[in-house]
Order: sequence, then structure tokens, then C-alpha cells
Amino acid sequence: MLKINGLLVAVIGGLFATSEPARADDQSQIQAQASARQTPQRAADSASGGSALDEILVTATKTGETSLQKTPLAISVFSAERLNDSAALNVKDLVAMTPNLNVAQTTANAQIYIRGIGSNNVFNGSDPDVTVQVDGVYLARAYSQFTDFIDVDRIEVLRGPQGTLYGRNAVGGTINIISRMPSDQFESKFQVTGGTFDLVQAQAYVSGPIIPGTLQASLTGNYLNHGDYVDNVVPGKPGVGNADRGGLRGQLRFLPVDNVEMITRADWKKADERYDSFSHLLAPLGFAPLAKSTVGDYTKVALDNPQALHSKDWGVSEEVNITLSSMLTLKSLSAYRNSQYWASVDSDAVEFPIILATQQDESRQISQEFDLTAHLEHFDGVTGIYYSHEHETSNLGLDLPPSVVIPAARSAAALITPDSHARSEAAFAQGTYHLTDALGLTAGIRYTQDRKELNQLYTRVSQNPATLGVAPPGFPFAANVSRTFDATTPKFGIDYQLMPSVLLYASATRGFKSGGTNWAATNTAALEFGPEQIWSYEAGVKSDWFDRRMRVNVTAFKYDYKDLQVQSLIGAGVVAIGNAATANVKGIEIETSGKPIPDLLLTANLALLDARYGRFPASSVPSVLVPYVSASSRFTASPTAPTYDASGNRLNAAPRSSISTSAQYDHEIGRGKAFIRGEYYWQDRVYYDPTNAPIASQKPYSLVNLSFGYVSDSRWDFRVIAKNVADRHYLISIAANGVAPAGLAGDPRTVALQVSKSW
Repeated sequence: MLKINGLLVAVIGGLFATSEPARADDQSQIQAQASARQTPQRAADSASGGSALDEILVTATKTGETSLQKTPLAISVFSAERLNDSAALNVKDLVAMTPNLNVAQTTANAQIYIRGIGSNNVFNGSDPDVTVQVDGVYLARAYSQFTDFIDVDRIEVLRGPQGTLYGRNAVGGTINIISRMPSDQFESKFQVTGGTFDLVQAQAYVSGPIIPGTLQASLTGNYLNHGDYVDNVVPGKPGVGNADRGGLRGQLRFLPVDNVEMITRADWKKADERYDSFSHLLAPLGFAPLAKSTVGDYTKVALDNPQALHSKDWGVSEEVNITLSSMLTLKSLSAYRNSQYWASVDSDAVEFPIILATQQDESRQISQEFDLTAHLEHFDGVTGIYYSHEHETSNLGLDLPPSVVIPAARSAAALITPDSHARSEAAFAQGTYHLTDALGLTAGIRYTQDRKELNQLYTRVSQNPATLGVAPPGFPFAANVSRTFDATTPKFGIDYQLMPSVLLYASATRGFKSGGTNWAATNTAALEFGPEQIWSYEAGVKSDWFDRRMRVNVTAFKYDYKDLQVQSLIGAGVVAIGNAATANVKGIEIETSGKPIPDLLLTANLALLDARYGRFPASSVPSVLVPYVSASSRFTASPTAPTYDASGNRLNAAPRSSISTSAQYDHEIGRGKAFIRGEYYWQDRVYYDPTNAPIASQKPYSLVNLSFGYVSDSRWDFRVIAKNVADRHYLISIAANGVAPAGLAGDPRTVALQVSKSW
């Protein structure tokens, strides 16, 4: 695969061989765009009519808009047009476009990994390792991270720890979702999509002035419905993997005086779906003939109680920007969010009632941030303070009736009701001093203090007819714990503009993820776990060539990671959360794009990753994985807590290599433009358990997406989009907490016709 990518880069380079490097006068245009506070232009991986790649503006440094090619960070940026070209609905669809991004899932919760850094520990009392922010507002719960992309201007994926500017829990990186600003001229768009699996999607957007020059508003709506991606072979039972969800998003932009901007945002979404989960058995079970018939076929399941999900998520925020002078700007961002879901889980993945779980969660979150931004003659910087408080309540039930797998003596019913509070306070500052026009030095620091509290009640009673309702020793288990975690996370960086079109940079950054509490603890010692810490060392080059017709960005990185938080699903209702000793991560990312001719856009990205545990001598082993690792000398048998020496093994969701490429050709026809687009993604083997047991891994796979369409001068847009054209069957996550290892399947082949009209 490396040879393929190298050939693609060589071909792109050859197509531009007769051109010259980008000229210095291109930079005056970039500076003029930034000073005018233009809406960031379409990302470089979208087609444009010009002969040069589009310039991209980002806000990742919190100091205002900067050119992507002048920003010394590893960032992937996707415009609304690019997302629409690929029918990208949520963060899952960014995997095939972003180097070293991997997205798994547990029930309704996202598990986002960047460069091998992420976590499957996403329930009450825990936090993700990769943060998602919508217009600067942190989404605390992992199930909120699957928010659909509506009213989006662009998405910025910041790879690597962002401990100084974005704070705790950004040890892997940050995904910023940035909304389209309301306009001072009337704009509207209506889009409808229909396709396979009875797909129906409708989106509408309207924006314009209420008081021209003073008050603008926008409103966006989205509804998505499609049938089951996965059939259920159990007679009379529905399938899973359908969609039935929708949402609204509104914004008001108020300019009461020349130096004040106030933006009010509100959003709401709701879903009522039957979701796919760890429903695809990876090993046959003799007592379950229907489930046995589905092994190896990810289009079918055998579920006596198909999973159901009901979720609701809403929030409001107020952003105030005050220009104090030509050099100073003050920003205030206040927000409240409410997120809740209820889910049933057929945890056994067979046609009999063996393990049934229910999950209910509600999170209420408030946050406040103040930023003061300075732009001086030789200095650009930002300083700020941040506060957030989250109250999360959960209700987790488990039903283990007597069955062919569970003897009466071990049958049980359990109810866990964790009630947690998390408070975070931080102060930060970061700035870049420009020693010369070409050389800049960056330094930043953040101090964070987190306090977490848990009130825990775990009840468990027997379902054995002989001892019905009797609690085993140690139950009910009730406890209260509170812990305070703090950390100082600095950043040091240097960047050098070697040529007007070539930027070199290097940095050292510390990341920190807060410790947490274990919602499934059954003893005092297991109630809490410690924080994660990481040092990241990164160097890169960003370059434009041949009159900005070819772009090559390269990043190399190395992480020293310690005290990883690892959650092991030992069995039904039995969860172990602890801190692994160390991990070492290193890799290279190469992102290229080019326009050999004005109507042809090519991209080719390569990611190489070596992410391994350092010393991890006692990784917990789920009981159903024991038969697959017991022959290893690293395995230590125990009737209650078997362990495995995972030292040197690969981290979860960290493929050794991945490749993504795309090509889009536009052609003028009549009073419009026709286009054809192709996308290719390949991923190496990936593991989902520290033992690296082959049965808990997904072998290499590739995906191909195709689209073509016509955009008329009358602002009609017609396109056909086919995803996973070869109908590859693959898994995006694997767990071993049921009666056998089981996985969650990726989406099958889909074909859709999309029609839109703009005014």
C-alpha cells in the first residue's frame, strides 16, 4: 500500500513539473482576507473553478482567523460542501477523510481515537480522550458526540494533545464543529435525498436580515429516516441499524454597536431508533443455531430483543465579542446543555433471553469561558479562564435469568444508579512572538483543577427460584467518593517561514485527562481511577507548490503516554477500570492535494502509526476471551480475575497504516457544471482488546465511494451518491462482554439521489 501512495504522490508531482513555486504576493491576499473577517472559504479538498487550490482559514488557535498553511498545527479541515459531496452525516464519516482518525461505538456512545489515543471508558463518571466542541461549547457526554452535521460551515480536526487551549480531556485531539453564520442577505436552501433502505432525508436552511446591518437570523432543520441495515433472522422480530431522527438549529446575530457582536444559538435533536451494537457473533455457539447461522455475515443478526434507543439533546449558548481596541478583543461564551438517552441492549447477541441490559442517562452541563485576544506588532496571543459543571444521573439495569448459559445459582438481576458531579476550573495563556517576519516562538500554559464526586448504589439479587430476591454477600453496595485532580499543561513551539509557501514547525505539548469514578464498582478500592498524562513532540512542514496547484503537508510525532485509563468489560455488569502503566506512540502523516488542471482535484493521504503499550503486565481478560489467549505464556489464570501481559501490544483502534485518496473532475455542460467524484479508503488490521487476540480484531479492508451530478446556473443541484460500492463487510468495534466475542458492523452499500435548490 505504501508503494501505491508513493506512486500517487509522484504522479501528482509530475503533472505540475512545468510550474513554479507559489509566489510571495499570494500572502497579501491571505492577510487581506483575514483582516476582512471573511467567512472561511471552501476547503482545499473541494472543487473550485480556479487553477489554484483554495486558501483555507481556521480558528483553531483562538486568536481569530489564520491561514491553515500558516498555522503550525496538524489540522484537517472540511467545508460544508466537502461534507455534502461525501454525504458525511457525523463523526463516523470523517474517518475516511482524516489521517489517523478512528471511530468506534459502545451502545449509544462514540469512542473517538486520534493517533491511537482514545478510550472505551465513556459512561457515568468518565470522559472521552478526544473532545468534540460545537462553536466552542464542549460536549461532555460521548453519546452527544454523534450529533448530525447541520448548519455547518466547516469542521476542524486538531490531531494531537490540545491541553493548553482546549484543556482537560483533549489528550488525543479536538474536533471543532463550526456553524455557518447568519447572513445579512436572504439565503435559503432545500435539499431532499432518497435511496436504498427506504432512505428519506430532508434538510432546509434559511438565513437573512431582520434589521439589515444590525440583526440577522438563521434556522436549519434536518430529518433522516431509513430502514434496517441489518436483518434479524429471529421470526417476528425487527432488524437493527435503522434511522429515525431529526433536529433544529437557530441562530441570532446582533450588532448593537460597531464594536460589539452577540450571537445566540439554540439547538435541539431527537432520535427513536433500533441501533446496531455488539450483535454480530464472531464465534459459533452450539446452543444457538440461529445465531450460529449469522457468524461471518454482518448483514444478519439473531436477537430476541433488538436494541432500542431513545435520545434527546438540546442546548443554548451566548457568544459575545467586544473589540476593545485595534489590538484587544474580549470574548465571552456561556452555555447550557441537556443530554439524555434510554437504551435497551441485547448483550448476548443470540435468539434466547440470556443477558438483557438497559441504560438510562441524563447530563446537565453549564460552562463559561472568557478569552482576551491580543494582536500587537510582533505578538499574537490569547489568555482566558474557563469553568464548567456537569451533573450526571444514570440508571443501569441488568437481567440475567436462568438459561442454557447461566445456571440458576448464578442468575441475577442488578440495578446500578450512579449520581455524579464534575466541576472543572482552568486558567490559560498562549502566545506567539515573531522574532522576525519569518520566525515565531510560541509558549503557552494552562492550569486545570477538576473535582469529581460519585454517589453509588449497586443492588443485585438472585433470580434462582430457590433463593429468589436474596442479595449475595456485599450487596447492596453503597458508597460516596470525591477526588480532586489538577495539572499544569504547557506548550512550547517554534515555526519558521522558510519560503513564502513553505512553513516549518516543531512543538512540545503536555496533555492531561482527568481521573474519574467507576460506575460499576462493587468495592471501595475500585471506585476511582487516576488521570492520564501525555507529552507530545511534533514536527511538520506545510507547503504549497507550482502556483498553489499542489499542497503537501507532512507531520511526524512521538508521544510519551502514562497512566492510561483502560476499561475492560469482564462480563455482564462486571467492569474493571484502571490505569495501565505506559504507552509509546509515534507516526507520520502525509496530506497531499493538487489541481493539475483547473477542473481536476486530486488528494492522497497516508498515515503510519506505531502505538503500543509500554509496561502493562496485568490487563484484565474478559471471560469469553480466555479460550483464545489461555495458551499464551503471557496469560495468568484465575477463576475470578484472569490477566494478560499486554506489554508491547498495539493500542486499541490504532491501525498500523491507512490511506485515503479522492479525485473529482468538473466539466462545463450547457448552463451548468457536471462532476464525477471517486473516494478510496484502506485501513490496516486494528485491535479492540489489549490482548491483541486475533478474534478481537478487524482485518484490513477498503472502501470505495462514488458520486456524480450536475449543478445548474439556476442553483439546482442533482447528484447520485454511492457509498461502500463494493459492499464490504467490516466491523468498527468489538467487545467480549456477552456470551462470545461480538462486533458492531460498518454501514453496507447505499445509493442515494440528492436534489437541492438554493435561493
